Amino acid sequence: MRPRTLQQLTGWVVTAGMLWAAGVMPSNAMPGAAGDLQREVEQRLEREASIGALVRTHTLEVVVRDAEVILKGSVSTLWEKEWAVERARDTAGVTSVISELRVVEPESDAVLVTAVGQAIARYPHYTVFDYVTGRIANAVVTLRGEVMPQQDKTGDLYKLVSRVPGVREIVIDIDVLSPGIGDERIRSALMRSLFGNVAFDRYRGINPGLHIIVRNGYVWLKGGVYDEADKILVEIIARQTFGVIRVENELKARHELEETARYLRNVGVGD
Repeated sequence: MRPRTLQQLTGWVVTAGMLWAAGVMPSNAMPGAAGDLQREVEQRLEREASIGALVRTHTLEVVVRDAEVILKGSVSTLWEKEWAVERARDTAGVTSVISELRVVEPESDAVLVTAVGQAIARYPHYTVFDYVTGRIANAVVTLRGEVMPQQDKTGDLYKLVSRVPGVREIVIDIDVLSPGIGDERIRSALMRSLFGNVAFDRYRGINPGLHIIVRNGYVWLKGGVYDEADKILVEIIARQTFGVIRVENELKARHELEETARYLRNVGVGD
């Protein structure tokens, strides 16, 4: 399956690998202390409604061998898998946890492209001075880009994507930009110049489309704008901003983004 790109979507790797434990006693035959520990783990897991339902229907199975817990079965999201492992590990008396949990496969990477894009778009702290792109292949999501240091944006984005059904692994390769005084002055000046202009009112708010990365006086214009006129005007304003050393204009007008989307559909990227 060929990778499919995401616009507007940074290292941590979470692996959804399968571990096999041979000779494990069935969960319905846990004697004595092992049975007590099994019930304690199951009760902790049932505190999360979605996972509790999996435990009660035996879709998620808890097996105990001495003080070792093996989690078996399938879950809908990577978040559920990690949550279950952490709750089992935190249970008193448990010395180790082996995860054989499997994240249910998505319909296709194309479906994940839409779902992950929507999850990122809902992030309330994604601003004009952040830029994150994504790549999906075989249900593995790779996020790359740059974000401002306010909030734990890399952690927040990871949590958002981990809750998307079908995502089995996340690779984050996001740089946190420096809050240096010089770059902050450039960002403030760009905000005044751009959003003091009524032509750019359409780019206000969450996930504005237009993104500006400032690093040590260098400016990268990324994302999408309405038309060629906006694309040119943003570059002019950036070049005229005091303190800017160089401007790289990587903006795409709406018609360019639409042409790219049509091309990807026609060649079947992600199939």
